[in-house]
Amino acid sequence: MSEGFKVSELIQLAAQHALGVKVSTVPSSSTVQSRTLDTTVFSGKLLTHEVQPGLIATAGDVTYLTNDQVQSDSEPAIMCGVLLEGEPETMEVLGYGPITRHAHQPSLFGYSVPTVFQLSDMNGRRSRSAGFVIKPDFFSRFGDSMNSDGLAALREFNAVRFRYEVLPRSPVLLDLARRNLDHPYDDQLGSLYLESNTLSFVIETAQLLARERRMIAAIGKRHYDKVMEVRDILDASLVAPPKILELTKRVGVNLTTLQANFKTVFGTTIFGYVRAQRLQTARVLLREYHVTAAEAGYRVGFVSPSAFTAAYRRHFGYPPGQDTTRERS
Repeated sequence: MSEGFKVSELIQLAAQHALGVKVSTVPSSSTVQSRTLDTTVFSGKLLTHEVQPGLIATAGDVTYLTNDQVQSDSEPAIMCGVLLEGEPETMEVLGYGPITRHAHQPSLFGYSVPTVFQLSDMNGRRSRSAGFVIKPDFFSRFGDSMNSDGLAALREFNAVRFRYEVLPRSPVLLDLARRNLDHPYDDQLGSLYLESNTLSFVIETAQLLARERRMIAAIGKRHYDKVMEVRDILDASLVAPPKILELTKRVGVNLTTLQANFKTVFGTTIFGYVRAQRLQTARVLLREYHVTAAEAGYRVGFVSPSAFTAAYRRHFGYPPGQDTTRERS
């Protein structure tokens, strides 16, 4: 809203709406709030909606207009957010250090005590993100014993002072996040849509956590953490990833063990993972940025348009040109 907001009120509003990983005091309102903002802090839109008691859908598309530091004091909560677009965002968690979010990587964290967050040096940056916030009383409906491994693992994020984790990239979560941010509905239909979509978001997150538990049981916590470290390295350098032998040196695991554990966790080889992530990134470029197939292939590291087209067809079942025409029609 272009009028009626002081800067101090806007900062509190941003905290309440919990954009992405910017944790917040969760709003108690059960009505949909979708606001267009034009202030000295940032411009864009914010959305928040308590879809069920203790479960809040969040989304935002904002461009920051200042380098002033924004600080928020946040009550205990669990947060899952996906940065859909924008440069990596680094946020300082007082007493715990910095946290950096990267595009398309789901971020999950929780804290059982009031926590202070600071965001700075964001002038000119655009941030598109969506997710959900869970208050501690959300789980009370399930009683003291929880049979679902995924929900139990999710609730554990609110049982420690502070915990943060980057979840595996999930096309399902990306799609759900985009739907929360860009859905076309209003009033009661919008409320129903957000409730359904956000519950699906929670379920997919719980399933990812349950799968993580199974993988840790299969290969051990130390080896699982090493595989996640390799994944983070690869995600940060998909166009020119390090050689496998370099990876083994960086994480301190021998080649045979690393390859076996990586395939156990991700169901594919390290090379296969890199190729799949490149193609997923190319799909976003085609659908959301409307670049040509040749440009998308080049940006994600393919040496020729023909090689990219062949790989894209094998992975998705149709050529990249079908995604560009689909989005424009």
